[in-house]
Amino acid sequence: MIVGLVGKSCSGKNYVGRILEGMGLLVWDTDVMCHDGLLENLDAVVKAFGPEVVSIVNGQTIVSRKAIGKVVFSDPGKRTELEGILYPWLMAKVLEWRDMNPDGVLVLNGALLHRGGFHLLCDCVIYVDASYEVRRDRAILRDGITEAQFRQREDSQSDVDFRDVDYVVPVHVVPNNEANFEGVNRQVFNICDKLGILKAKL
Repeated sequence: MIVGLVGKSCSGKNYVGRILEGMGLLVWDTDVMCHDGLLENLDAVVKAFGPEVVSIVNGQTIVSRKAIGKVVFSDPGKRTELEGILYPWLMAKVLEWRDMNPDGVLVLNGALLHRGGFHLLCDCVIYVDASYEVRRDRAILRDGITEAQFRQREDSQSDVDFRDVDYVVPVHVVPNNEANFEGVNRQVFNICDKLGILKAKL
């Protein structure tokens, strides 16, 4: 079984991911994996963004995600080009895992699962929901950004909300407007119990 874990910026999606890991489930953070994907697709990345995004530090090759981020933020065409490099690579990783673990459970933690077509691999989706105001305040406190910068971030995630996206599979919503960790934990456990994934072979 593959479970999608989605939610907009500062919704608490990663917190729910840690809860699921604590339950013994395998959770793949697609953002972290795509960082590895930059190195595994180095030639294509250099061709798309130039050699200046790569450096050697203490004998290790480093790809500057910050430099790439500046480019893709200002150029939608380059963002599409980057997604064209990383999404097929990540899709192959997920399909390989599914083929090797037909009875296992994998949680895919990624805000943009729909954009990459990964929702089509999911048996269900857990959507972590929090209001704009709550997420804005969390982002300003956590990341030190302005509200204008948060709105720009929000606009870039317009295809995340389960109310605007047809995920095809069932969507289970976890409201996370308050710092009510016990309530969130209980909701996540109840969803997992309902799906029967805690009893599945990992």
